[in-house]
Amino acid sequence: MKQQELRLSDVLNAIMRGKRLIIISLIIALVLAIIHFATTPKEYISKSTLLPVIEQSSRLPGNLGGLAGLAGLNMPTNPGSSIPPNLYPDVVASTPFGLFLVKQEFYFPSLGESLTLEEYFVKYQEVSLLQTIFKLPNKFLSLFKRKDSGSSPVISTEDSQSESVRSRKLSGRENSAISQIRSRVSAEVDMSMGIVTIQVKMQDPEVAAQLVDLTYEYLSHYVTDYKSSADLRNLEFIEGRFEESKEQYFKAQGELATFKDRNRNIVTAAAQVKEEQLRNEVSIYYNVFNNLAQEVEQAKIRVQRSTPVFNVLEPSYEPLKESSPKLMLNIIVFLFLALVVSIGYILLFKPIEVEVDRA
Repeated sequence: MKQQELRLSDVLNAIMRGKRLIIISLIIALVLAIIHFATTPKEYISKSTLLPVIEQSSRLPGNLGGLAGLAGLNMPTNPGSSIPPNLYPDVVASTPFGLFLVKQEFYFPSLGESLTLEEYFVKYQEVSLLQTIFKLPNKFLSLFKRKDSGSSPVISTEDSQSESVRSRKLSGRENSAISQIRSRVSAEVDMSMGIVTIQVKMQDPEVAAQLVDLTYEYLSHYVTDYKSSADLRNLEFIEGRFEESKEQYFKAQGELATFKDRNRNIVTAAAQVKEEQLRNEVSIYYNVFNNLAQEVEQAKIRVQRSTPVFNVLEPSYEPLKESSPKLMLNIIVFLFLALVVSIGYILLFKPIEVEVDRA
């Protein structure tokens, strides 16, 4: 008895015998693709391209670092007070940013009223027919779960990027709305070109453009506040070193004056060397004291000075054409899935006739 081998021709013959099932599956998939396209709400994408203004690392003026080292002071250079651009996507994806956005109110022309994003996402956002079907089991199970007793206390969204976030539990509505924000609002950084792209996808084109502008404002304020806090910390540090150098300078002056008073009529080589050493110490501490006084004034100016953190290369515009759904893409995806499923069914559940070679 000869061993039977499965050949490619046998597989192709099995598929051809099941071509009726394949054709029916493709027709059903085509109908489902059209239904899915017709029942899927339109989405609009608005973008804005930004160029971050990156400041050079600031160093203490002149030879202040060397003088401070001679005086026994450790004066670190300031490595810069700006957030690295590659962290901007993390800021946009953060919970404080999402909580800030979902509490903002927008006018929705399709609804004819103003709503917060939290209310819109939870109550009024349209979903496709397939999404509704997939959510039915969850809705059925939610009937047996304990209902939310109410939302948690709301954190003030004004200047929320500059405030420390208090630990609290988010409500189910807030979690759901923040998840929507994370999937619809994004920031991408092209490190090779040094540009930041803010992108928002919404069902309302006007709201999409407004969200891009609001994201830009939040990011600008966040970076500005971060820079201001860094400059304030730098000012506090320099003022502390200034007071120390002031005390050391006055102390060195006092030691020199006391030595001169005690050795007024004594002229010896040792006394002259000691006096020269004291004069050198006074000179060193004076230079440090003088340079720190200048640096304190410069630090105060940096705190007061407001500089832009972004140059807008491409502002946001209200999109005129929807970005999704796309009919051809729907048809291709559904037909491909139907083809794979039907062929898999034929090969797994239908017997494959193997032709036997006769000698």
